[in-house]
Amino acid sequence: MKKTFVIILIIFIILLAITSYYVYNTRRLSNLAENYNKYYETYLNKEISSADLISIINKAVNDNEKNGISKQENSIYYEENDENSIKIEITFSEEHSNIPMEAIAQQGSANFMQAFQTALFKCTKVEYHQKTNRIKYLHFEYTQN
Repeated sequence: MKKTFVIILIIFIILLAITSYYVYNTRRLSNLAENYNKYYETYLNKEISSADLISIINKAVNDNEKNGISKQENSIYYEENDENSIKIEITFSEEHSNIPMEAIAQQGSANFMQAFQTALFKCTKVEYHQKTNRIKYLHFEYTQN
């Protein structure tokens, strides 16, 4: 009888430890995603300068590099994954086309800053990865010069 009780107690403790670890890990990942998203979410529906936009693009490129996001074959564009990739696109009203962050980064931030020195941009759309709830896409629109 004692042996059966001890075995049941050990099984209960193991199940409790596994459940506790799962809950802890889920909360930790949720907190990491929340902290990661805070930086980008502060720009949603706010007008920002071209300097701020370049900072956001540089951070996104840095995050993609840090997370080991691969680039499309023979291309400057990052491939999207379902965990931690991030993409930024900018729409210029007069052109009605989306310019990806990689194109702006390749041309150089100094050139962008010089061309759009007094311009304002507004983040109009944010999308999240379903798997990790981390930001995967930001869309900015040119608002004025």
